[in-house]
Amino acid sequence: MKEIRIPDAVPKIHLRQFLRRTGLFTGMAEIGERVRDGEFTIDGKPVTNEMFRFSPDRKKVLWRGKPLEAFSEKLYILLHKPEGYLSTRLTPGDQRLGKRSIFELLEGGELDERAKRTLFAVGRLDEDTSGLLLITNDGKLSIAITHPKRGVEKTYAVVLERPIHPETVKAVEAGVDITLEENGARRRYRTQKSRIHLRTPSTLDIIISEGKKREVRKIFEAVGNKVLTLKRTSIGGLSLQELKLKKGEYRFVEREFIQQRM
Repeated sequence: MKEIRIPDAVPKIHLRQFLRRTGLFTGMAEIGERVRDGEFTIDGKPVTNEMFRFSPDRKKVLWRGKPLEAFSEKLYILLHKPEGYLSTRLTPGDQRLGKRSIFELLEGGELDERAKRTLFAVGRLDEDTSGLLLITNDGKLSIAITHPKRGVEKTYAVVLERPIHPETVKAVEAGVDITLEENGARRRYRTQKSRIHLRTPSTLDIIISEGKKREVRKIFEAVGNKVLTLKRTSIGGLSLQELKLKKGEYRFVEREFIQQRM
C-alpha cells in the first residue's frame, strides 16, 4: 500500500474551517454570526475573527464554555460531478441566483445532517466543468493530496472550439503565461509543464500537476483557443473509467482505496 505522507508541520486552519468540521452549524453564515457574537474561545481567549488561524491539535476550542471537537468519523466520497453544479455550499447570493450545489446530490442518502455538514470538496471543479471529484471531511488527507510538493496529476478531457496546431501543443506543454485572480488582485503566472494527448485536432487529454482556478480554460485562452467542454477524468490513479460512475452518481470508499491510487 502506498502511504500518503502528511507534511511534517501541524497545519493551521481558520476557525471557520474548524467549526464547519464539527458538523454542528448549518453553514458559514451561521458560523460567522456566532463568531462575531463572541461565542467561542481558543485556549481561554475570546476570538471574534472567523479567519483566525490556529492548530486544532494544539489548541482547545470552547463554545459557550463547552469543548468542541471535529466530527470524528472520516468519510470519503467519489462523485461524478455534472455541469451546472458548484463545488461549494450555496451562499445566500447563490440561492437568489438559483444555483445548485454538489451537496444536493448527496441528499436522501445514508448520511445524516451532521455528517453532511462536515464535508468539503478536495480540488474544486468549476460550475461548468464535469468529472471526478473527491468529497471528504479528512483535512489531513486533503492537504496530502493537494500539497504542491506531491504534484498529484489530474487528467482532463478537453473539447476545443478550433483545431490546435502541433506547435501550439508543444507551447502549452512547456508552459504559458496566464492571468490569475487571487484575493481581488490580478497577477501573471507561468503554468508548469503538462502533457497533452491529441485524440482529434480539436479534442485532447491534458495532464497537469497543479490546480489553479480555471487553469485549463485559461491555458487554451492564452494560445487563442476556447474550451467548449471540460471533464476531469482522473486524479492520480483514481479514474472515472474504473469507478464507472454516471453523472450525478457517487460512491463511498475507504481511505485505503484512495491511498492505493495516489
